Amino acid sequence: MSETIQDRQSRQAHRVFAGVALAIMLGALEITLLMPAISRLGQIFDAPALAPLLVSSYLFAMTLTMPVYGRLSDRFGRTPCLAAALGFFTLGSLASALTDSLPLLLATRLLTGLGGGGLIALSFAVIADVIPPRQVGRYQGLISTLFAVSSVAGPLLGAFLVARFDWRWLFLFKLPLGLLAMAVSYWALKGLGHRGARSTPDHWGIALLLLAGTGWGLSTNTAELLPALAQFQPVLMAGAALLSLVLLVQQWRHPHPVLPLRLLGGRLMAIAVLLLALSEGVRLGLLVYLPLALEQQQGLSPDDTSRVLLWFILSVTAGTFVSGKRIAHVGYCRPFPWAGGLLLGLGCVLLWGLVSQWLNGVWLHGGLIAGGIGIGFLIVACSIAVQNALPSNQLGAGLALMNFCRSLGGTLGVIWLGWQYQQQLTDWTTPVYASLSAYGLIGLLLGFAMPDRELGNQAKNQPG
Repeated sequence: MSETIQDRQSRQAHRVFAGVALAIMLGALEITLLMPAISRLGQIFDAPALAPLLVSSYLFAMTLTMPVYGRLSDRFGRTPCLAAALGFFTLGSLASALTDSLPLLLATRLLTGLGGGGLIALSFAVIADVIPPRQVGRYQGLISTLFAVSSVAGPLLGAFLVARFDWRWLFLFKLPLGLLAMAVSYWALKGLGHRGARSTPDHWGIALLLLAGTGWGLSTNTAELLPALAQFQPVLMAGAALLSLVLLVQQWRHPHPVLPLRLLGGRLMAIAVLLLALSEGVRLGLLVYLPLALEQQQGLSPDDTSRVLLWFILSVTAGTFVSGKRIAHVGYCRPFPWAGGLLLGLGCVLLWGLVSQWLNGVWLHGGLIAGGIGIGFLIVACSIAVQNALPSNQLGAGLALMNFCRSLGGTLGVIWLGWQYQQQLTDWTTPVYASLSAYGLIGLLLGFAMPDRELGNQAKNQPG
């Protein structure tokens, strides 16, 4: 490869990253922004029971729309779909600032999530279009840094805004950022990324996915959203399950499904996606339940626990940097899948021993660092392995499926931990951290079982 081509590819990679960096930051920031403001918003609207749905409604819409954006971008191109996602995100933020009731605010949060799903899914797809699998690891550290900074900045910024300004500024400040992201992405991605290809549309698949997701959302929150139908909750859940079954059958038979489930038939793809789902369950579980354990058992303040969690967040970032650089250098994902699984399992077992009080507090940071580095290793290795294995004409849908499964795995993992927490409020740490340790140990086994493949040096949808 000549130096001229290398220089051109390097410039294109920098342009692409600049074009999606702000979109990634906005999508990650929105996940945690409202967490410290939930109680305050519940008081303002006199509906404390509904206030937590302001966060879950965004996460719900974001997760549900990821596969839709992936399939549409394969058909119509990445840039117009990313522009549409930024438009929905910005419009949803504006609508949220103009509402005067909590039900309307919940509706506008769904609109914001409709855009948020595209910000995450399409940003990764654009990067995979232009940057070869072997080189994409160099940018994973920067992406993880954006996520880490946004995850930490979200609660701090949300608490600052709701304490010093009117609550509407939680949404208004995103308007100029959304417009700036639209302008930057249009400039940076012009002529780059997949431009679309003709394929059989999957209208029924999209409709069934949205209906099944909406059914699960309503049936699991019937008491809060539809109190008059609370007695029919089992019927609603059965209807959601039936829709999900019909969706799976329809997706398996469609030639170009919105959820390309056939891709999971490959061993590498299936194990990599499952590892990402497990690691996301551990990540979210530790972020939620480690502060509770430290505050209840060791009497730490929220400020103290936030500083403890910073070790974990920084360890995830360090793991992505190290593994991304090394994978780009050697051209293979080994040894990071099994090393990540080993460290993740070790970290979870150490933290289980800590909260069960058969290990002392000196192991706290060791468990957090081991688990964080392990998650960082798995994020990079599994994401690159999936990108490398996907055919170019299914890159958007395949990566969206990967992110959908990862997000779904984290959500289901936290739901399971939450059920155990509610069942045993007096001694919840043992079952919760035993489950986290089981997640980690399954990750260890899958890491050893995950096959490897030489990474390609050519981008999937390189422009001419």
